[in-house]
Amino acid sequence: MTTQKDKLADLDKKVAVISEKINTIQNNHLKHIEKDISDIRKVIWSVGFLVFTNLLILLRDLFL
Repeated sequence: MTTQKDKLADLDKKVAVISEKINTIQNNHLKHIEKDISDIRKVIWSVGFLVFTNLLILLRDLFL
């Protein structure tokens, strides 16, 4: 039969493991996700710039 102290010790270990996993997510995974989002934003801006440039070329050719 487990005592109150054993149950508290078990819960303390579980909380420590959860805390370590949260720390790993904050320090490692979020940085990778942030980098991926930054790369995606760069691609979107590049594509938008190319589309805008092609629109300007089209308008130039239509009116000249």
